[in-house]
Amino acid sequence: MKLTQLENCGFIRQFSAFGRKKKGAVYQLTDFFSLFYYQFMAERSGSEHLWEDMQGTPSINTWQGLAFERVCLAHIRQIKQKLGISGVSTECNSWYCKPDQDNGIFGSQIDLLIVRRDQVINLCEMKYSKTEYTVTGKDDQSIRRKIHDLTTMTKTKYAVYPTLITSFGVVENSYAGNIQAVVTADDLFAE
Repeated sequence: MKLTQLENCGFIRQFSAFGRKKKGAVYQLTDFFSLFYYQFMAERSGSEHLWEDMQGTPSINTWQGLAFERVCLAHIRQIKQKLGISGVSTECNSWYCKPDQDNGIFGSQIDLLIVRRDQVINLCEMKYSKTEYTVTGKDDQSIRRKIHDLTTMTKTKYAVYPTLITSFGVVENSYAGNIQAVVTADDLFAE
């Protein structure tokens, strides 16, 4: 009951895990001020230079990435619009699996899957960057492993399209060509 009330008020959101019904639902705190407050203000002194002093620290860098992911999740309609699938019936899910070396499962966590009625899944990776994002060999391998884990564990027959959501687009290189679609921060705020 309380989770339902928090969800109705927009403080949390529930994602069902792809391939599972109610079991495996994930709840996420979505209120941006609460997230910021508990991360940076709740247990810190009222130093007038607190924010400036924290710039470039690992905690700020991590927060920027997580905050960008939450902004993306709050703009799924615009992501679908940029992908050209506004008129396609979709379901948005998260998904995870634990590693199982005996069965060739690497272990994966996917924060956003857009599962489309046209039998395509957009596997969305969200990457915050202060400039154009460079897709590295490590990124490419991670995405391929996630696709492998997803298709192996769920036995889906849907096509899986790697989709990158980033602040300013991507640097064109040999790995960027493996990304099916790119969505930028500007796209998230398109009308």
